[in-house]
Amino acid sequence: MPQPQSLPQGPLQQAPLPTALGTAGVRVRTLVTIRWMAIAGQSIAFLVVHLLLGFQVPLAAAGAAILASALLNIGLSTLYAPTARLVGAEALLHLAFDLLQLGVLLYLTGGLANPFSVLLVAPVTISATLLSARATVALILIAMAILGVLWQWSLPLPWAGPPPVLPPIYVLASIVALGFTVVFLAIYVLRVSLDARRWQQALVITQAVLERETKMSALGALAAASAHELGGPLGTISLVARDLAETLGDDPDFGEDVALLDREAKRCREIMTDLAHRAEVDAPFPHVPLRVLLHEVVQPFEASGKRVHVDAPSTVVARTPELLHGLVNLIDNAVRHAAREVRIGAVTDAGTVTLQITDDGAGFPPELLPHLGEPYLGPSRSARGGTGLGIFIATTLLERTGGALTFRNAAGGGAVVEITWPIAYIAAGTEGQA
Repeated sequence: MPQPQSLPQGPLQQAPLPTALGTAGVRVRTLVTIRWMAIAGQSIAFLVVHLLLGFQVPLAAAGAAILASALLNIGLSTLYAPTARLVGAEALLHLAFDLLQLGVLLYLTGGLANPFSVLLVAPVTISATLLSARATVALILIAMAILGVLWQWSLPLPWAGPPPVLPPIYVLASIVALGFTVVFLAIYVLRVSLDARRWQQALVITQAVLERETKMSALGALAAASAHELGGPLGTISLVARDLAETLGDDPDFGEDVALLDREAKRCREIMTDLAHRAEVDAPFPHVPLRVLLHEVVQPFEASGKRVHVDAPSTVVARTPELLHGLVNLIDNAVRHAAREVRIGAVTDAGTVTLQITDDGAGFPPELLPHLGEPYLGPSRSARGGTGLGIFIATTLLERTGGALTFRNAAGGGAVVEITWPIAYIAAGTEGQA
């Protein structure tokens, strides 16, 4: 079992994996609201500095920059529904405009000497939270370019009298500090948001798998109930059809129709009997011995060419979709990567049930062991290209049954997955030993 697979090609067949985990996009309403807040803050700042403090500022140029942002916001609100999402290049262009607009205002009011220069961090942080890594890198580069321009060129800081002259080393330190803040916050927020999106999407896939399997189980029960309920009326129809066949079988006008009715009634009874049989096979009992459940799980892998040995007690457990399909996923991985055989052993004691799935393959790569159970391990953690989503789904499903999973490599080679349940969570009815 050297490499966790995305999902087994069987009962837990998954939907296509997400291909753009970092492109959640930004809602138009959110972007418009944030931009109106920025426009209001910029307008108030300029009015206070000019009217209240009496500093001379280039109001015409600054007003044009603020007006451009307001017009863009009005256009955005007009062309898009508030609940629409901007993704990809559209969202990137809007945040790039916000960066450039802020850069123009800083150029007009002292450049890096202006304390509001720290606001250059905001658009980059928004991108790191909602957009892709590529978009965030592009905004970081734009922010760095703006810092470089403001370092060399800007109008004097509004001041009563000659503005203070900052030492060049202080200005350089300000550039370094702002640049480091932009990059650090962007990387930190991007990493956290991407991890959160990966977990959320993996949980959505897990829930979809579980819901589908639960619906399939419910359909089996519904088929059995339908077969039982329809058996009575269908029996009456068959009886009447046979009587009509005996009475009108030779009638030149109705004989063929009566014979057809009799045949179709028989065919309906065969279909209902088959549905009832399938439902019983799919879900014979809500609680079964653990040994029986494990044999049921390994049955689809008998044609794999690998030997699968089961040694388990007869402790009665609840036959739930989570337990079934979590085990299917783990056993599928073991069978895929075993050289010749897979061993499944379970033991019980006074308080727990412990199940081990062991194969004779190459084992887990050591660098993967600390991360097994996480979704989307990615090529940076796996040379063989596995995503880890399959083991994540199995772990999530089995933890819902009260199980705790550990992954390790056996001393003599091969991978070992160990699952431990409190008996109170998994056992039902009586307990017994093999």
